[in-house]
Amino acid sequence: MKKLLLLIVLTTFANVSYSSFPVAENEGHEIIQISPISDNLKILLFSLVPIPAAILGVILFSGGSVGFLFGVIMGAVAVFSAIYSLYLNFTTDIYFWDWRNYLAVITALVLGFLAFGWTVIIMVFGGIG
Repeated sequence: MKKLLLLIVLTTFANVSYSSFPVAENEGHEIIQISPISDNLKILLFSLVPIPAAILGVILFSGGSVGFLFGVIMGAVAVFSAIYSLYLNFTTDIYFWDWRNYLAVITALVLGFLAFGWTVIIMVFGGIG
């Protein structure tokens, strides 16, 4: 009997509370456009690639002959991503530059030279360890 009474109360409560507020149809839908990554942000990201690429290259250099090959490839990726970032930066119209472009030039130059120097040092001395 208690279960039946509880079922009736819950059913009544569910039916009453379900439609106890007005539902209005909204015909006007707002369209939100998510902008893709801007060119300046892409340039900055390319200039920051030497950091993880150089770290991964150092780790791979100590893995024998196959690791040395992949370490050289990661070192090349680090250097060429900095060069490509500079290329993209200097082919972008100066009118569209913002702070990311200036930061990208500085980081690409500094990190590119560091990645190139580190790669050459590791290759000359035959790896780490």
